[in-house]
Amino acid sequence: MSKYRTQHGTVVLSAPFASIDHDNKQIEIKYTPNNYNGWGICRSYDADDLRHFIQHDAEAFAQDAETKLRTQGAAA
Repeated sequence: MSKYRTQHGTVVLSAPFASIDHDNKQIEIKYTPNNYNGWGICRSYDADDLRHFIQHDAEAFAQDAETKLRTQGAAA
């Protein structure tokens, strides 16, 4: 398991695991924002695709999750 702290929150990579739906082992990436309000997001990838995952990748994943999960410009 790897854990990265980003500007927007925390990104955690699971250990590789087997999946009946995929031929290759998978790794789950989970993003939890800093202002955690009971939610987060996760996605599974082929373990081979994440062999060289670094801080920069964690920042990009967190930024992408933020833009998809939050309503931009919403009235307070």
